[in-house]
Amino acid sequence: MKKLYFLFVSIMLLGITTVKAQNSEHFRFGVKAGVNVSKVSLESDAFKADNRLGYFVGPIMYMKLPIPGLGLNLSALYSHQEAKVSDSSVKHNTLDIPLNVRYALPLTEDSNIFVEAGPQIAFTLGDKAFKEVEYFGKFKDSALSANIGFGFSIDHMQAVIGYNIPLGKTGDFNSQYFEKVFHTTCKEKRWQVSLTYFF
Repeated sequence: MKKLYFLFVSIMLLGITTVKAQNSEHFRFGVKAGVNVSKVSLESDAFKADNRLGYFVGPIMYMKLPIPGLGLNLSALYSHQEAKVSDSSVKHNTLDIPLNVRYALPLTEDSNIFVEAGPQIAFTLGDKAFKEVEYFGKFKDSALSANIGFGFSIDHMQAVIGYNIPLGKTGDFNSQYFEKVFHTTCKEKRWQVSLTYFF
């Protein structure tokens, strides 16, 4: 999975160099970083989950479309999430690849406000299985979700508040009490706040 990440970033950087040399006015490259608050939704009352704080960081590229106000942004983000289930924490590291369509309204020559939305695929990095004192389970190899966000951009900086909505299950949790095993699927929802610097 690490090789996949570095291959993706290398292809991204190569494409950025080529396109930027041809048309820097309609293409931007930057670095995005932020924090996320994860909420794991479980389909069973036998488990209890609480919000936990995580982070994400990685490259981003933005391309203007020929329609006024519209653009596309693509990122490759290393993301760290934690879920507190019962009294234990489960860590989940992923490579997130969101592709968002953006519509911006200009405020001044160098600033605008915008809304964005689009799909995201996340690949689990490292160990997918986990085992704690009270439960055990496994995250999926990959998971599809959708992003919605609102942001503000000025010159080389932009800030975004977004929400990530799972389109399927993120993993499975199991817990065993004596002879009985309780099972539930989980969905990992996230609030995200990010800052991006464009070169």
